[in-house]
Formats: sequence, structure tokens, C-alpha cells
Amino acid sequence: MWPRLPLVIVIPLAAIVLAVLYVTYRLVDPLPPRHLAIAAGMAGSGYDNFARQYARILARDGVGLEVRNAAGAVEDLNLLRDGASGVQAALTALGFTRTGDEDTLYSLGGVFDAPIFIFYRNAEPITQFVQSGASAYRLARRERLYAHLFPRS
Repeated sequence: MWPRLPLVIVIPLAAIVLAVLYVTYRLVDPLPPRHLAIAAGMAGSGYDNFARQYARILARDGVGLEVRNAAGAVEDLNLLRDGASGVQAALTALGFTRTGDEDTLYSLGGVFDAPIFIFYRNAEPITQFVQSGASAYRLARRERLYAHLFPRS
């Protein structure tokens, strides 16, 4: 009779421990989220197309990506700033941040290069970007599009 007594105690105790571990796993959910929301500019834009490609790629692994279209970069960043919007990421243009954003918004990298359009009204033609009165501009790849406006120094 003594050899059975440890089994009578060990089996229910192991079942209870496994049940507690399973419930803890389901409640705590240590895995990354299975659903994300991303702001991606206007519908049909390059950012929107990239976001939809990411949605297809993530769907293969069971992660849902909700693409939210916005009017542009300012609205994308406003959705990121608003915790109630549910947006966790954005594909947007640079240069529309506010003071204090550096504590909450992080850039993870670039998706593609975008041209910079400069509208200028004056009789004197501009041959170099610095002539526009702009001071400290840094460009990642000056040798690309509009290279004649950004001469190497």
C-alpha cells in the first residue's frame, strides 16, 4: 500500500502545477502581440504599399497587421502620440516631430528614399541647396536623386 501513496499524491500535484502554469501562461501572455496597427499615410501611397506588404508577410506567421491610412506624415505622428488610437508604428516622412517626441518616438530605419521638393520664388536661380537659406541639413545619400543640388564638399 505504501508504494501507491506517492503516486496518489504526485499525479494530482503534477496536474495542479501544470494547470497553474497553463493559466499563468494564458493570462500573462509572454509572447509578442498577435495584432498590430500601423499608420501608413494616404491610401495608394508608397508607405501604404509597404505596409500592406508587411501585412501579408506577418499574416504568414499568424500576426494581424491593421493598416490605418492617414492624410500624411503629421497625422501619422499624431496617431502615434495618441495612446487611445491603438497605433503602435508608422511609416512616415522625417522632419515632423515635436519637442519631447525623442522620449517616446523611435526611428527604426528607412524604408525607401523619397525626393525632396523645394518650391522657390525669386528671380535669382538656385544652383545649390545652401543658397535657399537653409543651414544645417544632413542628407543620408547625397549621390542619389538631385545630386546636382547637393555638391560634395
